[in-house]
Amino acid sequence: MAQLVYAKFNSIINQLEKICNQSIQNKETIKGIYSEVNPKKDARITTFSKMINIFNSLRLSLAFVQKGFNLDWWKGILCEERLPESTILYYVGVFMNISKIGFDQLLFSNTESSLRIFLRALDPNACNEGMEKFKSVYTCLFKSKLSICPAEGIELLDLLRLVRNTCHNNGVYFDLNRRDRTIDWRGKSYRFTHSTPIDFVNWPFIMEISDAVRSLMYEVVTDKNLQLIAHEIEDPYDL
Repeated sequence: MAQLVYAKFNSIINQLEKICNQSIQNKETIKGIYSEVNPKKDARITTFSKMINIFNSLRLSLAFVQKGFNLDWWKGILCEERLPESTILYYVGVFMNISKIGFDQLLFSNTESSLRIFLRALDPNACNEGMEKFKSVYTCLFKSKLSICPAEGIELLDLLRLVRNTCHNNGVYFDLNRRDRTIDWRGKSYRFTHSTPIDFVNWPFIMEISDAVRSLMYEVVTDKNLQLIAHEIEDPYDL
């Protein structure tokens, strides 16, 4: 069983490495486009710096688990002489769930804060200075402020937003009006049923949506209208 889990993590690490490497390439391209600004201050660049840090932190968590299948090591950590493999796998699962939730939250937070900054840069008065609900912010930005509306941007962020919201309830979806929701994205339907856990946020889903967010943010920061802003778009959460 441990070998199967090990192989699974190895596959995820490889996928994540590809996404991270693509993010690094994207950042270098963006730095070339905005060569006149401070890359440690401008939000068009720092959004990718933070994204890379988030991806690398998850890689570190996965690598830690991958190298942790050692009975003696686990016995020392848990102060137990006899430690069945099932116990190790249980704690691995708990740790990875915590890592998954943290990763989802950080990826969402970086995306949300960056898009609010971009909306304010393009139109300081839109959506109450970019402080309205996030759904209103990215809908306004994509449909009326960018030169081209990202093809799957609204559906992707609708899905990511609802997934993030379930994190506040340990994976259970709650709606203020007790309504169910279905988000269609890339040919699949994702069902959110009021007061019911969601069951599709597995590692393949995490990898797919992570790369989609990377691609979306690259499309946003290279949009013609953002390129027309010659001055620095200050990121108050800079690195």
